[in-house]
Amino acid sequence: MAEVPALRRAIAILRHMASSNRSITAGALVRSLEIPRSSAYDILAVLEELGLVARTESGYVLGAGVHELGASYLRTNPLQRLAQPIVRQLAEDTATTAQLAVIRGWETEYVLKEQSLKSVAVITATGVRMPSYLTATGRAILAQLPKSEVLAMLQSETEFVTRTGKGPTSVKALNAVLAQERRTGSAIEYGEVTPGISTLAAPVFDVLGRPIAAIGLSFVTETLPEDTDPIVDQVKAAAAEVTAKLR
Repeated sequence: MAEVPALRRAIAILRHMASSNRSITAGALVRSLEIPRSSAYDILAVLEELGLVARTESGYVLGAGVHELGASYLRTNPLQRLAQPIVRQLAEDTATTAQLAVIRGWETEYVLKEQSLKSVAVITATGVRMPSYLTATGRAILAQLPKSEVLAMLQSETEFVTRTGKGPTSVKALNAVLAQERRTGSAIEYGEVTPGISTLAAPVFDVLGRPIAAIGLSFVTETLPEDTDPIVDQVKAAAAEVTAKLR
């Protein structure tokens, strides 16, 4: 087997960072992985340049490029094929529009859309991208990621955008929303993407337990029942079914 020490060390660094939910200093990486200090700094500099790690005040965290690579992998694995009948059935059972979405960089990308004949039109066509912090599908994924990874993903965003005047406008406001959605295991947005349309979403996890996608269900806001728990349970069940098929 060919030996490429720098590549092996770079992968070891990424895997070590993936196993932590907080930033890691270069010194800690040197000690944990027994990598020469000069090599560690050189590798981190290249990984940072490629967007695979990001530097914070307290160390290094995984960069948005890691999640983008994961999203690229999704397009070549069975996710969409396995999810399609489940998403389709969810749309029919609820007479709504159901979507499957992933995160690329700091944006939500819709990779699958199934629409009941009785549902309303929503901006979720395959390939469409939206700011992840505005969409329920994006936030369902973000809520299950380490806070440091979310911060790294959004560090290039100097100003949060808004489509309808609703939604978080800063990382602090987003973290408050994500904290609540982390507790419930689902996310909801009320007209933050399309006026009058609300979306409920739940995360899909890979074999390692990382959130790699989310299933969303869109309604005319005024038709949402006061008690959304039964609908949320349906979305969670669909997401859990897709998760099970990926394992």
